[in-house]
Amino acid sequence: MDAEWFGRYADPSLTPLELHAIQWLEGFYELEHLLVTRRWARCLRADASPALLFAALVHDAERHFPGGPSSTPSVPFDDPDYLFAHSLRSADVVEEFLRSEARVSDEAFIRQVRALVLRHEIGGGTEADVLQAADSLSFLEALSWLAAEWVRSGRYSKERSVEKLRWSLERIRVPEALVAGLPLYDHAVRELDTTSAVDGAERRRIAGDFRLLLGLTGEPSECGVTP
Repeated sequence: MDAEWFGRYADPSLTPLELHAIQWLEGFYELEHLLVTRRWARCLRADASPALLFAALVHDAERHFPGGPSSTPSVPFDDPDYLFAHSLRSADVVEEFLRSEARVSDEAFIRQVRALVLRHEIGGGTEADVLQAADSLSFLEALSWLAAEWVRSGRYSKERSVEKLRWSLERIRVPEALVAGLPLYDHAVRELDTTSAVDGAERRRIAGDFRLLLGLTGEPSECGVTP
C-alpha cells in the first residue's frame, strides 16, 4: 500500500520552516489533512501570503499534543466552546513553536499566523475565510476515511457523520471553494457505506508519515525537500 502513497504530496514550494513544522508534527494522524489544507489554500488564493500557507499547515497542531479540549458524540460539531478552545490552544502551540525557531524573527509573521489559526474554524476576513474553506475542503477530501471510521467503530451514527460532512461544506464562504466542495461531499457521503474497507490503524499510520507522503528517503534538507 505504501507505494501508492509515496510522494503523493511532494511539493517543492514547501519552505525550510514548513518542513521543520512537518517534522515537528511527525506521526500526527491529521498530517495529510494539513498538507492538503495548505494545497487548497494555494489553489484558492494564488497570492496567498506565507502566513496563510503556514497557518494552513499547522492549524490543528494542538491535537497532536496531549491535554487539549475533547469533543464527545453528544457535542454538536459547531459547538463554539469546543471550537474556540481548540483554536486558541492551536494558536498557542504554534506561536510557541515559532518563537522557538531561531530562523523566525519577523514579529508580524508570528502575529499573522496566530490570528489566522485563531480564526480557522470561523473565518472572518479574506485570508481567514480562505483558510476555513481550505480546511473544509481538505476534511472532505483527506479525512473522509475518518468519518467512515466513526461509523464503523460506532462512535457516531451514519447520520451524525453525514452531519459533520455537511457542516464542513455549508460553512464555506468562498464561492469557488463551495463549488469545489460539492463533489467532494458527495464522494465522502458515499464512502460512509464502505466502512468495512477502512483499516483505521493503517490509515492513521499513512496519514502521519511525512516521509511517505512527501516521497522522502532521508531527512528534509534545510534548503528544501530532499528526494
